[in-house]
Amino acid sequence: MKKLIYSLLFISFTFGATAQQYYPLASPCDPDKVFEKLPSAAYENVCIQLLRIKSQPFNDFPKEIFRYPNLKELTLQNTNISSLPIDIYLLGDLEVLDLSNNNLTSLPSTIGELKKLRKIILRNNKLSTLPVSIANCKNLEELDITGNPITFLPNEINNLQSLTSFKFSGNKVENPKTMLALVRQMKNITSLDMSSCNLNYVPADIRFLPKLRELNLVNNNIHFLPEEIGYLTNLETLILGDGNGGNKIYDLPTSFANLRNLKTLIAGHNSFVEFPIVLAGLKGLQTLDLSNNQITEIPAEISMMTSLNKLNMTNNQLKDVPVEMGQLKSLTQFDYAGNQFTLQTQKKIIKLLTPPTAKPKKKSTYKKPVSKKKKKSYRK
Repeated sequence: MKKLIYSLLFISFTFGATAQQYYPLASPCDPDKVFEKLPSAAYENVCIQLLRIKSQPFNDFPKEIFRYPNLKELTLQNTNISSLPIDIYLLGDLEVLDLSNNNLTSLPSTIGELKKLRKIILRNNKLSTLPVSIANCKNLEELDITGNPITFLPNEINNLQSLTSFKFSGNKVENPKTMLALVRQMKNITSLDMSSCNLNYVPADIRFLPKLRELNLVNNNIHFLPEEIGYLTNLETLILGDGNGGNKIYDLPTSFANLRNLKTLIAGHNSFVEFPIVLAGLKGLQTLDLSNNQITEIPAEISMMTSLNKLNMTNNQLKDVPVEMGQLKSLTQFDYAGNQFTLQTQKKIIKLLTPPTAKPKKKSTYKKPVSKKKKKSYRK
């Protein structure tokens, strides 16, 4: 009898284990759920992975956040915090940290222990430097320190070999060569923003960033680009001036012809008095903005720019356009307001850029003659 009871217990235990193995309970967590305020106590702390809080004046870093061990993204924008606790290292799974628009004056060295960090956004704070330990964030891909009074960056920043995007806009490093020396060893940089940095020139060291695809130099005091710009053969987007400001560039170097992959050139609000003829050789250029300059003529060679899709020549000194513009079959947008065009010239532009309509085929009036067959007569 005892053997029978033990056998039944064993079978029941085995069945229970098997049932548990093949029919697991569904997890109540939703990893894609975004929390826009600190969750209530009703939520499981381990389920909270995306926390994006904006415009809530905490003043101090909310310590409740340390209850969420699986947090992957933490956004605290415009929350008036002035410091980051050293306990930040407890958020070991953190991949994205966005602390924009606060009053941070420094970062704790323990930030270097966040090994999974891929993105750090520190826009518009009061940072004067970054901790040396940030070099330990080996997986960091994007670093945004726009709008901080940065005056010094540690050499160890060169160890961020995974970094592809570095946004340095609005900082106060007085010597641009010193700043370029910091990033020149980051061989994988593809996007660099040095707008509004009060730069007087672009250092020749720019050639050491061969993988660069996007470069923003808006709102500086640059008069010319170095010949070394031609080394950036992977460059796709170059911004020299837009609605936020420009530079004082009056010509482009001959090496510019090497930028075969350039698709977008935004060079408004500069000092061009002539259309840069070197651009005619860039057959892959799709968007060209030369607005708010002093250009008096568009050369006939523009017909060589066969991929040009958008052309902005607003607010220049143009009086006419060459008939060769009619050869730009890809051009769908031409902005020319603010030039000295007569009504006749404007009609000419419309005619040049309006594709010819195919003439309808005339119906043929030719009729094939009908053959008349002679009836055969039979005599009986």
